Amino acid sequence: MATPTAGGEVAGITARWADLVLEEEEVTFVPEQLSAGDHQPDEVETWVLIGRFLTEKTVKVEFMRQVLASVWQPVRGVQVTEVQPKLFMFVFYHYTDIQYVLEGGPWAFQNHTLVCKQLPPGTTPTEIPLDTVELWVQCYDLPFGYTSDKILEQIGNFLGVFVKLDDRFLDAPWLTYYRIRVAIPVDKPVKRRMRMLKRDKTYCWINFRYERLHTFCFYCGMMGHAYRFCLKARNATIPVEQFPYSDDLRAGGIRGPREIGDPWLVPLGGKPKGEKLPPVGRGEQFVRDGQFVNGEGNSGGVKVGDDAMHAVTKRRREMDGGCRGHRGDERVIEGEDIAMTDVQKNLQMAGAAVQTRPTQ
Repeated sequence: MATPTAGGEVAGITARWADLVLEEEEVTFVPEQLSAGDHQPDEVETWVLIGRFLTEKTVKVEFMRQVLASVWQPVRGVQVTEVQPKLFMFVFYHYTDIQYVLEGGPWAFQNHTLVCKQLPPGTTPTEIPLDTVELWVQCYDLPFGYTSDKILEQIGNFLGVFVKLDDRFLDAPWLTYYRIRVAIPVDKPVKRRMRMLKRDKTYCWINFRYERLHTFCFYCGMMGHAYRFCLKARNATIPVEQFPYSDDLRAGGIRGPREIGDPWLVPLGGKPKGEKLPPVGRGEQFVRDGQFVNGEGNSGGVKVGDDAMHAVTKRRREMDGGCRGHRGDERVIEGEDIAMTDVQKNLQMAGAAVQTRPTQ
């Protein structure tokens, strides 16, 4: 009889100890706020992106770092790490670098789309939902009188989530196609067209083409895999030529060779490239006559290093493409491609070159 009693006592003590441990774990920790003088003198301000690639293949991290760094060419460098399997962190050291990546996408490595978002302060990488990718969509065959900003916004919400429109040709009475930037869900098929009811109760079809659309399936329409690796396509009894989707959904573009990425990479524990630039104030900042100038035209009185100045001005010149001063504008490169020697073939697959906009 003594043995069961002893066993019951041990179980009771264990339960009470577990409750005590749980109570200690529930105590709230309140960190002390650091004052301005507590910061390290060499602390560098950073901007962080979290991203993943739409592929089941293993991503070669070292090669991917080189390719994307050569594509983005950040003026203060970029640090790339794999925080979890197939989840990557990109750390930038200047606001214009991360802005260029966010607004200039979508990007890709070996034709696999990079889905990325900025990491807000106070969050962890796994909290960020990486379920949409922003693309420019060309909308064809819009009837005359159905091209207002409101209708284009509704079309964008039909495709995904409307972001902005390309308003460079606002004064034109009608265009061959209209461009809108849309956050496309990656867990749904891309849409080929939309049936629209007009005021006279007749219907018309609005057709879509996607700029810089990377790997997607011609059978199921999902981004991230080709029809050769799609189970539904394998089980289909129709030839490839009769698949619902085709390469016609792509809007076409030009890609060219790029430099290797070491000049723009920041090693772990290393410091960003160039001199320390002043913090970004209100409005966009840029370089004018060797000085860092904010969006209001006021000079910050700080000289920018030659390397950073040339890199920023070169990017501005390439992004302008003769289309300055317009809201919602995707800047295009209208010069020659950057010609380099001994460039591997896969460097041409980074999705870096902005597509040339066809004549309206």
